[in-house]
Amino acid sequence: QHVAHYYLNKDPDEEDVYFESHNDVGVLFASIPEFNAFYSQAESNKQGMACLQLLNEIIADFDQAMDEERFKNIEKIKTIGSTYMAVSGLTMASEEGDEWL
Repeated sequence: QHVAHYYLNKDPDEEDVYFESHNDVGVLFASIPEFNAFYSQAESNKQGMACLQLLNEIIADFDQAMDEERFKNIEKIKTIGSTYMAVSGLTMASEEGDEWL
């Protein structure tokens, strides 16, 4: 059951917290250390556009890699600033949802 269904169908007076337990899950946090210090709005960086373009290219490369067959069981969660987050081990093996990859 998806977490959204849990919260949409639960009694608002109940105070339980939703959780699931899974074996063999990996979480990736790939970040560029000190990106904020690297980012500059100087004229040489075209008012910061060069820094943002570099960051966008790196994120696009990660997204493109995720499309490869060998990474089919890895799911991008999101990016926040210069941090890319992904998870493995939470992909359903079948439509019936009885096995995790």
